[in-house]
Amino acid sequence: MGNFDDSVEQAWTDFQSRLADVIATMHDDDLLALELGEESTVEGFVPCVQFLAWGGDQVRCEVPSNSYLDPRHRLTEADEARLVELGWHRPTREPDSEPDAGSPAFFVDKPSNWADQLAAMAVSVFRKTWSVPHPSFLRTEAMGTIEGQGFDAAAPATDDPDPLDIKEAVEPLDEEHLRELVRRTLGHIFDDPYELERDGDFMLVTSKSIGTVSPWFDGDEVQLWVPLVQKVSDLTRAAELIADLNRRWPRLKFTLAGDRVAVRTAVPANPYVPQHLIDTIGDLYSFVRTLDDDFAEQFGGSLHHPRHPDAAADETLFDEPN
Repeated sequence: MGNFDDSVEQAWTDFQSRLADVIATMHDDDLLALELGEESTVEGFVPCVQFLAWGGDQVRCEVPSNSYLDPRHRLTEADEARLVELGWHRPTREPDSEPDAGSPAFFVDKPSNWADQLAAMAVSVFRKTWSVPHPSFLRTEAMGTIEGQGFDAAAPATDDPDPLDIKEAVEPLDEEHLRELVRRTLGHIFDDPYELERDGDFMLVTSKSIGTVSPWFDGDEVQLWVPLVQKVSDLTRAAELIADLNRRWPRLKFTLAGDRVAVRTAVPANPYVPQHLIDTIGDLYSFVRTLDDDFAEQFGGSLHHPRHPDAAADETLFDEPN
């Protein structure tokens, strides 16, 4: 798992670097919004961080307060205290109050040459406050002079000059050929299939966890694996629940290893049919969408989320600075 975790860290590092580059080039009235790729509800916003350039060389960075957030994502007192420790100022007024020099959101104003710090602060709040597992869970909106930069949460994808026929059966020539076929299949359904630096595995990002897609040429199959629950405390109950899951989801295989529950499946790779992998990923996603804290609590555990290290970061918008 070491290289898997390293790949998650690298994805966040790359994202933070690209975010800092964009912040550093912002001009007055440019707006950059980063938010969790879920839909907001009538009850409030999803987690987000927003940047507005103003005053010639200033950038305001804001994190929504509980006055704006959906109840699912409300900040605890500890979350609010940590935002202050990282450098944000507490809201100075309620959303409907008279405008002032502050904001109804948590906010900080920094010169644009502090872009690295602002990017680090934004990444920290997404990872530590809202437990976002990977930058590809985020979506972005850019307005003003930065709109044409094409900044996105995912790393830029390259164009494929030879479109993949997803229904065509192909006999892979060797391990590298199979990896390329899988990469192109994932590219057919994802903006960017992040490739791990371990035996040619690919990162499979779902709405609740991160797994792997592993081309196995010698085994004539492509294996898929997604961790579900960690720190299982009731192993007897877990074994019963897994048996029930395997009956209800016959095309998936649920396993218990130590104190962790995972789901595995595989598709044939000789011949390899891209549509079969796409369909299997669809099955996985259909199951993962059912995951919630209640599911994990049945096992006496918690949902598996890659966590950010404890090290703190260096030192449409809610309200425009005066």
